[in-house]
Amino acid sequence: MRTHLIININGSMNKIYKPICTATLLVSLTGCMTFSGDKLAELEPITPLISPKIETTVSKDYIYDINVLQVITGNKDGRMVNDRVIDILWKDNDYISESTYVELGSFTGNADYNLTLSGKHIVDSSVAMQIISGLTLMIVPSFVDQEYDLTYTLEDVKTGKIYKTTVRETESMAMWLLFFPAFPFSMVGSMNSIEHLSEHIYQDFVKQGAFTKD
Repeated sequence: MRTHLIININGSMNKIYKPICTATLLVSLTGCMTFSGDKLAELEPITPLISPKIETTVSKDYIYDINVLQVITGNKDGRMVNDRVIDILWKDNDYISESTYVELGSFTGNADYNLTLSGKHIVDSSVAMQIISGLTLMIVPSFVDQEYDLTYTLEDVKTGKIYKTTVRETESMAMWLLFFPAFPFSMVGSMNSIEHLSEHIYQDFVKQGAFTKD
């Protein structure tokens, strides 16, 4: 009797586990499509006057709000946002020559500028729809919406002058089996949203008088 019960339980678990694993595999192969928000206009990169060294940190007031399983801290999410929005794109455009993360309150004074991230990053998705989508092998789509409400505070280390800017943008991701053939273009929307944020932050600082020659 006990053995029969164990077999039944294991059989039931396998019936649930296999479709979920299959759905996860399909997602990993990218049956998804991302879409950029429209809160920020697209800006063309500009020619920088200087390419300074910066140090970045994340404020204790930074909020990472996700309504599904949270596996990273707010500080870690903030560092990941900085990597995507600041480090990678600003280096690609020669806006900065070097970027180093430091713990809050630990700026070394060796950089040209100190940059602090605050604000919030909200991730919203229906857990029920994700489960249904997985169990139907993504025949039923599920969606993830993200909102970036970011405030950056920039300090000129030499002069002590402070600059501040706030930017807001959104992005959405749809996970659906029919999007599988669109794999090469799946992350275009997300990349556009991040580029909007990055360029508006930099160009707003420039308008305020930052990143200029002495």
